[in-house]
Amino acid sequence: MKVVLFGAGGQVGSSLLELFRDDFDWVCPQKQQFGGDLLYPEAVYRYLLCEQPEAIINAAAFTAVDKASRYLCEAQTVNAEAPALMAQAASELGAYFVHLSTDYVFNGNGEKAWKESDQKNPVNAYGKTKAEGEDLVLKHDFQALILRLSWLHAPGHLNFVSSFCKRLQEQSEVSVVTDQWGSPTSARDVAEVINLLLSKDKNGTPLHGIYHFANQGFCSRYECAQYILRVLKEAGISWASNKNIVRAKTADYLSSEPRPLNCRLDTQKLCSQLSIAPRPWQEALGATLKHYCQEI
Repeated sequence: MKVVLFGAGGQVGSSLLELFRDDFDWVCPQKQQFGGDLLYPEAVYRYLLCEQPEAIINAAAFTAVDKASRYLCEAQTVNAEAPALMAQAASELGAYFVHLSTDYVFNGNGEKAWKESDQKNPVNAYGKTKAEGEDLVLKHDFQALILRLSWLHAPGHLNFVSSFCKRLQEQSEVSVVTDQWGSPTSARDVAEVINLLLSKDKNGTPLHGIYHFANQGFCSRYECAQYILRVLKEAGISWASNKNIVRAKTADYLSSEPRPLNCRLDTQKLCSQLSIAPRPWQEALGATLKHYCQEI
């Protein structure tokens, strides 16, 4: 099965290649080559028509939340216009299209886990471009699958885990917000899900529409940081000793873009369709931290 993968160097893309390199005929356009730069959607579209894949995975995105409003044109192009033309190409080719999205399409109000059918109402430019991307993808390819994810982590990449660890190395006291809630989610587990989705398509029983995936359970950023610090101390990481985590609120930070506070995702729909039970977030995060500690 020939699969074009955009974002092969990212958290999910690299996990897919690491785990399933030999299971599919992967084609991974690089940013510097024709069709690999999402800032040029028409080139992406023409590239896909030339390659004629059986499936397309879009794991690439403009994810710099605080820069999205300042570079709105670029964010709009990468997160909305390019996926739209990927979807159009997929529809014309009869290829299966899996487009990765985000919990940031919701406004973050309340405490209930968001269902796929809940109304989108993003609070920042990044979320707005991703929400528009979802709409355009399904407009151009009603058989596409959109997979919304929450709080991704993977060793060797920039994410909350690596950023928090960097701050721990530089500061004796690290402040972390207590009012942002979600599910730390392993990119490797996302890759496992995408493998199942591709397999179902290959077997003639593809899933379509919008689905949520995250590791099991919820926590605040503060609780996530507490867990990370505990694991690092148990692993004997010297710079993690004698460090403290201080409670903070999102409003305490002078951020250019607001953050949704409730990023909990309800994953029952996907779990039922694929007959899966996601790992608890602690187990998945522990596995990432084990790799992180080995790389130090």
